[in-house]
Amino acid sequence: PTSIFSILINMLGSMAKGWNYEGEQLLRKSSIDYTIIRPGVMQPQESMKIPDNDSSNVLALKDNGGDLKVTPVSYENIADLSIECLDYPNVARATLTAMNVPPGEGEETYGPLLQQVKADSREFPVSLIEEHKKAVGDTVTNLLIGASSILMVGILSLIFL
Repeated sequence: PTSIFSILINMLGSMAKGWNYEGEQLLRKSSIDYTIIRPGVMQPQESMKIPDNDSSNVLALKDNGGDLKVTPVSYENIADLSIECLDYPNVARATLTAMNVPPGEGEETYGPLLQQVKADSREFPVSLIEEHKKAVGDTVTNLLIGASSILMVGILSLIFL
Protein backbone atom coordinates (compact mmCIF):
# COMPACT_ATOMS: atom_id res chain seq x y z
CA PRO A 1 0.00 0.00 0.00
CA THR A 2 2.93 2.38 0.47
CA SER A 3 4.61 2.08 -2.93
CA ILE A 4 4.47 5.22 -5.04
CA PHE A 5 2.49 3.37 -7.73
CA SER A 6 -0.15 2.14 -5.25
CA ILE A 7 -0.46 5.62 -3.76
CA LEU A 8 -0.88 7.26 -7.16
CA ILE A 9 -3.41 4.68 -8.34
CA ASN A 10 -5.35 5.07 -5.09
CA MET A 11 -5.21 8.89 -5.23
CA LEU A 12 -6.34 9.07 -8.84
CA GLY A 13 -8.60 6.04 -8.88
CA SER A 14 -10.81 6.25 -5.78
CA MET A 15 -8.72 3.77 -3.77
CA ALA A 16 -8.71 1.26 -6.65
CA LYS A 17 -5.74 -0.75 -5.33
CA GLY A 18 -7.22 -0.93 -1.85
CA TRP A 19 -10.63 -2.07 -3.05
CA ASN A 20 -9.05 -4.53 -5.49
CA TYR A 21 -7.32 -6.23 -2.58
CA GLU A 22 -10.60 -6.33 -0.64
CA GLY A 23 -12.18 -8.13 -3.62
CA GLU A 24 -9.34 -10.67 -3.61
CA GLN A 25 -10.02 -11.33 0.05
CA LEU A 26 -13.72 -11.94 -0.60
CA LEU A 27 -12.79 -14.56 -3.19
CA ARG A 28 -10.34 -16.24 -0.81
CA LYS A 29 -12.98 -16.46 1.92
CA SER A 30 -15.57 -17.94 -0.43
CA SER A 31 -16.05 -21.55 -1.43
CA ILE A 32 -15.56 -20.62 -5.10
CA ASP A 33 -12.46 -21.91 -6.87
CA TYR A 34 -10.61 -18.83 -8.04
CA THR A 35 -7.39 -17.88 -9.76
CA ILE A 36 -6.30 -14.32 -9.06
CA ILE A 37 -3.89 -12.95 -11.65
CA ARG A 38 -1.77 -9.93 -10.75
CA PRO A 39 -0.21 -8.73 -14.03
CA GLY A 40 2.56 -6.21 -14.53
CA VAL A 41 1.98 -3.01 -16.47
CA MET A 42 -0.44 -4.12 -19.16
CA GLN A 43 -0.04 -2.81 -22.70
CA PRO A 44 -0.62 -3.85 -26.32
CA GLN A 45 1.68 -6.54 -27.71
CA GLU A 46 2.95 -4.20 -30.47
CA SER A 47 4.41 -1.76 -27.95
CA MET A 48 6.47 -4.51 -26.30
CA LYS A 49 8.69 -5.34 -29.28
CA ILE A 50 12.34 -4.88 -28.47
CA PRO A 51 14.52 -4.09 -31.52
CA ASP A 52 16.85 -6.94 -32.53
CA ASN A 53 15.30 -9.20 -29.90
CA ASP A 54 12.61 -11.81 -30.54
CA SER A 55 12.44 -12.56 -26.81
CA SER A 56 10.22 -9.67 -25.74
CA ASN A 57 7.85 -12.24 -24.20
CA VAL A 58 9.76 -14.35 -21.74
CA LEU A 59 7.07 -15.25 -19.25
CA ALA A 60 7.33 -15.69 -15.50
CA LEU A 61 4.82 -16.60 -12.78
CA LYS A 62 4.99 -16.63 -9.00
CA ASP A 63 2.27 -18.38 -7.06
CA ASN A 64 1.09 -17.74 -3.49
CA GLY A 65 0.98 -14.00 -4.27
CA GLY A 66 4.77 -13.93 -4.65
CA ASP A 67 6.65 -10.90 -5.91
CA LEU A 68 8.31 -10.40 -9.27
CA LYS A 69 9.91 -7.19 -10.53
CA VAL A 70 7.13 -5.17 -12.17
CA THR A 71 7.51 -5.23 -15.95
CA PRO A 72 5.28 -4.67 -18.98
CA VAL A 73 3.10 -7.60 -19.96
CA SER A 74 0.76 -7.70 -22.93
CA TYR A 75 -3.00 -7.90 -22.82
CA GLU A 76 -2.70 -10.90 -25.10
CA ASN A 77 -0.38 -12.73 -22.67
CA ILE A 78 -2.75 -12.18 -19.75
CA ALA A 79 -5.72 -13.29 -21.85
CA ASP A 80 -3.79 -16.45 -22.84
CA LEU A 81 -2.86 -17.06 -19.21
CA SER A 82 -6.47 -16.68 -18.09
CA ILE A 83 -7.64 -19.26 -20.63
CA GLU A 84 -4.74 -21.67 -20.01
CA CYS A 85 -5.47 -21.67 -16.27
CA LEU A 86 -8.68 -23.55 -17.04
CA ASP A 87 -6.62 -26.56 -18.20
CA TYR A 88 -4.67 -26.80 -14.92
CA PRO A 89 -6.75 -27.85 -11.90
CA ASN A 90 -3.77 -27.16 -9.64
CA VAL A 91 -4.20 -23.39 -10.13
CA ALA A 92 -7.57 -23.42 -8.35
CA ARG A 93 -7.47 -21.13 -5.30
CA ALA A 94 -4.15 -19.62 -6.39
CA THR A 95 -2.90 -16.04 -6.54
CA LEU A 96 -0.50 -15.59 -9.47
CA THR A 97 1.86 -12.74 -10.27
CA ALA A 98 2.58 -12.58 -14.03
CA MET A 99 5.45 -10.60 -15.57
CA ASN A 100 8.02 -10.72 -18.34
CA VAL A 101 11.63 -11.47 -17.46
CA PRO A 102 14.96 -11.38 -19.32
CA PRO A 103 15.70 -14.25 -21.74
CA GLY A 104 16.87 -17.36 -19.91
CA GLU A 105 14.88 -16.58 -16.75
CA GLY A 106 11.41 -17.66 -17.85
CA GLU A 107 9.41 -19.60 -20.43
CA GLU A 108 8.01 -18.90 -23.89
CA THR A 109 4.58 -20.25 -22.89
CA TYR A 110 2.68 -20.44 -19.62
CA GLY A 111 2.18 -24.23 -19.72
CA PRO A 112 5.44 -25.25 -17.98
CA LEU A 113 4.93 -22.51 -15.39
CA LEU A 114 1.31 -23.47 -14.68
CA GLN A 115 2.29 -27.10 -14.08
CA GLN A 116 4.28 -25.94 -11.04
CA VAL A 117 1.63 -23.70 -9.46
CA LYS A 118 0.34 -24.56 -6.00
CA ALA A 119 -2.78 -23.25 -4.30
CA ASP A 120 -2.41 -20.35 -1.89
CA SER A 121 -0.93 -21.54 1.38
CA ARG A 122 0.15 -18.35 3.09
CA GLU A 123 -1.98 -16.12 5.26
CA PHE A 124 -2.86 -12.95 3.39
CA PRO A 125 -3.60 -9.88 5.54
CA VAL A 126 -7.32 -9.75 6.30
CA SER A 127 -7.69 -6.17 5.09
CA LEU A 128 -5.36 -3.50 3.80
CA ILE A 129 -7.89 -0.75 3.10
CA GLU A 130 -6.92 1.29 6.17
CA GLU A 131 -3.23 1.03 5.25
CA HIS A 132 -4.05 2.21 1.71
CA LYS A 133 -6.05 5.15 3.07
CA LYS A 134 -3.28 6.08 5.51
CA ALA A 135 -0.61 5.98 2.78
CA VAL A 136 -2.69 8.29 0.57
CA GLY A 137 -3.47 10.60 3.50
CA ASP A 138 0.17 10.82 4.56
CA THR A 139 1.26 11.56 0.99
CA VAL A 140 -1.36 14.29 0.52
CA THR A 141 -0.37 15.83 3.87
CA ASN A 142 3.32 15.80 2.93
CA LEU A 143 2.55 17.34 -0.47
CA LEU A 144 0.49 20.11 1.16
CA ILE A 145 3.23 20.82 3.72
CA GLY A 146 5.83 20.95 0.94
CA ALA A 147 3.69 23.23 -1.24
CA SER A 148 2.92 25.50 1.74
CA SER A 149 6.63 25.75 2.58
CA ILE A 150 7.51 26.71 -0.98
CA LEU A 151 4.70 29.27 -1.05
CA MET A 152 5.80 30.74 2.28
CA VAL A 153 9.43 31.03 1.13
CA GLY A 154 8.21 32.80 -2.02
CA ILE A 155 6.10 35.25 -0.06
CA LEU A 156 8.88 35.96 2.44
CA SER A 157 11.41 36.53 -0.36
CA LEU A 158 9.04 39.08 -1.94
CA ILE A 159 8.58 40.89 1.38
CA PHE A 160 12.24 41.04 2.36
CA LEU A 161 13.83 41.68 -1.04
